[in-house]
Parts: sequence; C-alpha cells; structure tokens
Amino acid sequence: MLNIQKIESLIQPILKANNIGKFKISQKSGKNSILEICIKKIDGEVDLDVCEIVSNQISDILDQHDDSDQPYILDVCSFGAEEVLENEIEIKNHVGDYVHIELRNPQKGIDALDGTLTSFEDKVLNITYMVKGIKKQTAIDYDNVRLIRLAVKI
Repeated sequence: MLNIQKIESLIQPILKANNIGKFKISQKSGKNSILEICIKKIDGEVDLDVCEIVSNQISDILDQHDDSDQPYILDVCSFGAEEVLENEIEIKNHVGDYVHIELRNPQKGIDALDGTLTSFEDKVLNITYMVKGIKKQTAIDYDNVRLIRLAVKI
C-alpha cells in the first residue's frame, strides 16, 4: 500500500472536485489492512451517495498507482455524529451545537462535560449544560481543553 503522503497527493484533486473541505486518512492493520478516509463536504454535509462517488474515484486512482500485492480494504466514510473539532476555526463553526469536552485540568471538580457551545471568543468556550435538571453555564479556557467533539444529545 502507498504511504499516506502519496495517497493524499493522489486524492487531493478528487476531494477538491467533490467539494470535500475536511478529510483524514488513516491506515489500520490487523487481520485485514484498512485504508480509512473520513470526509466532510465544505458545507458540512456528507451522505452515502457522496461517500460512494468519492470511494469509486479514489479506488480507481489508487489502482493506477499502487502496484503492491498487499490487499487492503478502502473505507471512505463521514466523520460521524461525534466528529472531533481539531482547531479554533472548527470550534467557531459549531457554536450552538451540543459538544463533549474533556479538560486537561479539572475545573470546579469537573474534568469532562456535555453541553451546548454558546460562544467561543478570545480563546474562551462558553458552555450551557444541565446538572440534575438545573441549567448551568461555565467558561472554559481553550488551552485547558484536551478534547472537544460533537456529541449526540440524549
């Protein structure tokens, strides 16, 4: 199988042509080798039709350039409902959404929480969350965030 940098350079034109704004390539070894490519369109949408189209195009280009005999499974998929927000721009794009946050250093006895991201300004995340039916708000310094991802509200 080709290395990730080579794969990325080969698929960039395909991603651009299909309005893919965010992607992540990973290789997973095990009983079957898997080349996983998570994608998200510029407008934030991804459905099975988009995954199928992009998968077919990527498969064709990889078949042309990968002359190894190593079998692998190509999995083109969306980031899913619990997409990790990797930078400040992505966080700003999800103000108003329900998120899960894990902290580097506990704050007021809290090391993780789920709530609505109400704002993100000056490197401070403002979160509204519920504790025993009572709505609470907190401000979290971005530098204290170990992980932030979208969450499913149950």
